[in-house]
Amino acid sequence: MRKVTLDCIKVGSTLARAIYSAHGHSLLREGTVLTTKYLERLKKMGFSSAFIDDGLMDDIVPDESISEETRQQAILCIQEVSDDIKNSKPIKAALAKKVVLDIIDDIIGSRNLLLNLSDIRFHDNYTFYHSVNVTVISVMIGIILYYPYDRLCDLGLGVLLHDIGKTQIPIGILNKPGKLTKEEYQIVKQHTWYGFEALRATPEFKVTSAHVALQHHERYNGSGYPRELRGNDILEFARIAAVADVYDAMTNDRCYRKKIPVNKVRQHLIDNSGILFDPGVLDRFIEKIAFYPQGTKVVLKDGRSGVVIKQNTADPMRPIIRLFWDNNVHLKEPIEVNLLDCPDLKIVRVLDS
Repeated sequence: MRKVTLDCIKVGSTLARAIYSAHGHSLLREGTVLTTKYLERLKKMGFSSAFIDDGLMDDIVPDESISEETRQQAILCIQEVSDDIKNSKPIKAALAKKVVLDIIDDIIGSRNLLLNLSDIRFHDNYTFYHSVNVTVISVMIGIILYYPYDRLCDLGLGVLLHDIGKTQIPIGILNKPGKLTKEEYQIVKQHTWYGFEALRATPEFKVTSAHVALQHHERYNGSGYPRELRGNDILEFARIAAVADVYDAMTNDRCYRKKIPVNKVRQHLIDNSGILFDPGVLDRFIEKIAFYPQGTKVVLKDGRSGVVIKQNTADPMRPIIRLFWDNNVHLKEPIEVNLLDCPDLKIVRVLDS
């Protein structure tokens, strides 16, 4: 299966993975044949991509950091907590902790610490999916930094609910497609305080978890908000969340821009090591990014092109590729090339899906 943007999916393609609503309900089942009506409806709902079987990698199942069941339970948890806060009810701390423990167990059980996130989201539930991905990334960083299990749990709880303060921000501002005014930006910045107060008022959460909500927009050089903290004055949990938050935001579609290719995001992070981001955290994270995620169409130095089907943990920049074309001429049979075994070959360009 392969993740493809809706604009590039041909009518008649087969859906390889079910698509869910923000409430966890199945909108389209796996195996559904995508008609013009289905594709147009998905676009109107704000979806931008889907997993399909298109003959390029039907036999390849994407590496997943967490199971679909865990992801959906986490999304529902965040939604429930959001509703609780809106209705001035206590946060369901036990539910949040169970979800975080499931995420940790999934990641540890997968034995794959190379980041290759793949989900399907739409604009209205962006915050929920984003929060889950940021939690996965942060837990992975915590594991790389040799955090013990209980510390991973405290980190995960803070990160899972790091954006919960956005429940107090007008939806029209959050989903505004254009640039925010200065006044609107000041309103958005308040979500850090709202989230901090909500988590701090929950006895089951440690204050370090609450500070993730408060500090995840602080920057290493002091240019962040809300308190312009710098360096080690920023809690390590928050320094981890800052890297994860920016990575996931940049690599996914937003209401005001399209997603940015992983290789360009990776370079952005490297360029800002020690400036916006903690170099100790960032350097370890960079080692675990799938530079060219599964399903990415790439062109090699010799003109051949194909699809990334597997990562090499020893060198994420040199994956295994299934080649289908030679200078735009379709090969009679696909060829699999492991770039680790071909030092003279390298990827020179990424193609649109």
